[in-house]
Amino acid sequence: MQRRACIARWELQERYVSGPPCMSGKPLSPYSKRIALALSLLLFLPAIATVAAPPGLRISTPSISPASPGPNDQVTVNVTVTAGSGVKNVTIHYTTDNWNAVNTTVVASYNSTSQRAIAHIPPLYNGGNVTYYIVAYDNNNNKATNDNNGNYFTYNVPAGSGFTATTGLWIQIGVVIAAVGAAVSVGFYSLRHRRPTS
Repeated sequence: MQRRACIARWELQERYVSGPPCMSGKPLSPYSKRIALALSLLLFLPAIATVAAPPGLRISTPSISPASPGPNDQVTVNVTVTAGSGVKNVTIHYTTDNWNAVNTTVVASYNSTSQRAIAHIPPLYNGGNVTYYIVAYDNNNNKATNDNNGNYFTYNVPAGSGFTATTGLWIQIGVVIAAVGAAVSVGFYSLRHRRPTS
């Protein structure tokens, strides 16, 4: 009971910092009060710094368009990238042979208003698997990578029906050769069947 009364009296007094005198024995000196204040500030400093620090560099999960690309489709990779200090650049790193020999880096265009980065991966005419991840830097040169926790992002392109850009080029060349051949044939026929003039 005496202890509760002591604590109640202490709550009404403001000259003790560390606790009621019945618990600590005596009031704090001015020097001890300064040390207690400095220690309490040090305890709260990490929380203050966390609140004041700008948000870190973050990369969202990307999306692709078209969602199920065909062999003639250019694929657009769309991803949100945010940073408190602003985004310096975003790149898409991709491979078509599981990182063996074909590793390509594409610089994405970044819109700071929408915070969206967009990059294009060219068509995979013969089909196959595309594996990719995203790397971004903020204006303080901090780096962030989103590689799907080491699993990477992937999409599969089915093999085409045999008609590729190369096939299309050969068809165009064939049409031109046929047209030239027809013109030459008509020319020879015309020269051969000329009527003599008298």
